Amino acid sequence: MRLSQIRDFLAVAETGSIRAAARSLGLTQPALTKSLRQLEAELGAVLITRSVRGVVPTALGQAFLARARSIDGDLRRAREEIAQLRGSREGSLSVGASTAPAIGVLPSAVVKLRQSWPEARIRVSDTSFPGVLADLREGRFDLAIAPKLGPEPVPQGEFAVELLFRNEVVIAARKGHPKARARSIRELSGAEWLRSGPPGGPSIVLEDAYQGIGLSAPSYHVQCESFLFLPGIVAISDIVAIVPWQMLEQPQIRGRLVRISVREKLKPIEINLLTRAGVPLTPIAKDFVAILRSLTRHRE
Repeated sequence: MRLSQIRDFLAVAETGSIRAAARSLGLTQPALTKSLRQLEAELGAVLITRSVRGVVPTALGQAFLARARSIDGDLRRAREEIAQLRGSREGSLSVGASTAPAIGVLPSAVVKLRQSWPEARIRVSDTSFPGVLADLREGRFDLAIAPKLGPEPVPQGEFAVELLFRNEVVIAARKGHPKARARSIRELSGAEWLRSGPPGGPSIVLEDAYQGIGLSAPSYHVQCESFLFLPGIVAISDIVAIVPWQMLEQPQIRGRLVRISVREKLKPIEINLLTRAGVPLTPIAKDFVAILRSLTRHRE
């Protein structure tokens, strides 16, 4: 198996077209088709098929696609690592981040990294657990900062997990909400709750608190997995939600949403640094991790 064959397969899978892939690679269509057929012969599997949507990976092709992306990402990192070890300040870093660190830590970390890596390309993307694991596995992220929520464990041996900090969550409501002065979750038992984030997201803290005082878990009629839209929904309704405390400190939100302070303690959420176990970080990624540790050392 040649690296050029993996490159060719990725181009076809990502463009959905032999013609477009050949054009992007500077190859003729027959040459690209030959490369794909040789790869399929070596693997003993059909990787792509034609459909009304163009050229798409088969089920076996999808499985190979994840490996191919990981190999391609590692090759890019290897080239960048060698260049960086020789003194280059160029390269790239791709980071996945959940809402709390994206609001509270990432801005400062990115700015600080830019001071020592002014020529580097830095990409930060929204992510959440457990979907982040696939992104790390396939090499779309060099590292991720995400909460560990719900019962699903991180696969042992495949990923390295490091606790960065524990983040407080709060109950948010619109300014002037009729229950804004509530001092117990019991007083909010009849409120309409929004499930914030994906299943197992921050709202799991609320469900644990309900259970702790003997109440049935709240029912949700609205689920919002976008923390971009969540404040707007809460600000113009009587819906209440569990959110990272940093959200209420944002200039565009401050004054529109208020914190409902209840006597029950809401369990903080662990924010973890996730990397692939056994895969060395590039120099720029190592520097970024050092910055994250420095910024979060005293947050607990």
